[in-house]
Amino acid sequence: MKTKTACLLFAIFSMLIFRSEAALLNSISPAGEVDIGREADKDILKVYGYYNNKELQAYVDDIGQRLIKSIKDPIFDYHFKIVDSPEVNAFALPGGYIYITRGMLAYINSEAELAVILGHEIGHVTSHHAVNQMNKSFASTLLTIAGLIASQDLRREAGAWVTITSQLSNHILSGYGREAEMQSDELGIIYAHSSGYDPRVMTDFFRKLKARERFAGTSYHGFLATHPDTIERIISADDKSNIIAARGGNLEKSEDRYKTKIEGLSYGGDPKNFKKTDRYLHIYTVKDGDTFRSIARGVAGDEGSALEIAMINGKNIDDTLTSGEMIKITLKRP
Repeated sequence: MKTKTACLLFAIFSMLIFRSEAALLNSISPAGEVDIGREADKDILKVYGYYNNKELQAYVDDIGQRLIKSIKDPIFDYHFKIVDSPEVNAFALPGGYIYITRGMLAYINSEAELAVILGHEIGHVTSHHAVNQMNKSFASTLLTIAGLIASQDLRREAGAWVTITSQLSNHILSGYGREAEMQSDELGIIYAHSSGYDPRVMTDFFRKLKARERFAGTSYHGFLATHPDTIERIISADDKSNIIAARGGNLEKSEDRYKTKIEGLSYGGDPKNFKKTDRYLHIYTVKDGDTFRSIARGVAGDEGSALEIAMINGKNIDDTLTSGEMIKITLKRP
C-alpha cells in the first residue's frame, strides 16, 4: 500500500512527468506555478486531511493574508490551510499554496511565531524556490520516472514507487537547501515585522524546536541535513531579527490571543495512519504554587506528561510558572 509520501508526490509530479522534455527544462511561468499548486492542493488535502475547524482555519488564513498585505504587488493569490497531521511541519507549494500542520500549531506559543513561520513559507513562494529546484534537478529524474510509470511492473510494485517518491519528497517537504532556507528566514522576519509582529520570536522558536529534536528524535524540516547548521541558523535569525526590530514600531507577540484560538486543538497521534487522536490541547491559567509536575498530575491526570507539557510551552520542566499565565496542557477527550 502506498505511503502518504508516495501519494503526495504522485499528486505533485503526475502532471509534470508527462510534459515534454523541453517543457521541463524551461522555466515555469507564474501561471504554471498556480496550476501546479492548484492541482496538488486537491491531493494534499486527500492525503493529509483538512483540519476540521472552520474558526481556526479562518484565523490562520487571516494571519497569512495580513502578511501578504506587506508585500508590494504579490503575483499570486495565497491560500493558507491547516492539515490534519501530528507532524511538526509547514511547507509551501508553487503558486501560493501554504500548509501548516496541527502538530506545528501545538508548538507555537504566539501569533508572532505563527507569523514568522507563515512568512518563511511565503518566502519560498515569492522566491520561486520550488520551481527553481525543479528546473535545476528534477527534469532528468522526472523523465526517468515517466518511463518507469509506464511499466506495469512498477505499478504493481509499490515498494519501488515508494522508494522513488521518497527521494523526491525531500525536495518539497524537507526544504530547498542552505541558501534558500536562509533567504526564506530573512523574508519571514521582514514580512512579520512589516505586518506589526515582533520577528525576534523566530530565534526562540528555533531553539524550542531544537530542544524537541533532542527529546523526540524527530525534526521540523528546518533542521534536516540539507539545511544550514542549526546553531548558525539560530544566530543568523537572532542577528537579523534584532536589526529589523530596531527599526521600531508597536510590535505584537499576542501570546494569549493565540492560545485562546487553539483551545481544543487535536494533539498527537500516529502520522503513519489516519487514526484519530483522543488527545487535545486545553489552555490552563496558572495558579499560585503550580509547577509543570503538579499540573500534569492534578489537571492532566498524568504526571509523566509534565516534560511534554513544558516542551510545547517552550519551557524547561523546572521553570517557575507565573500566576495568571496561560499555558497549554494535553488532555484526553471524554
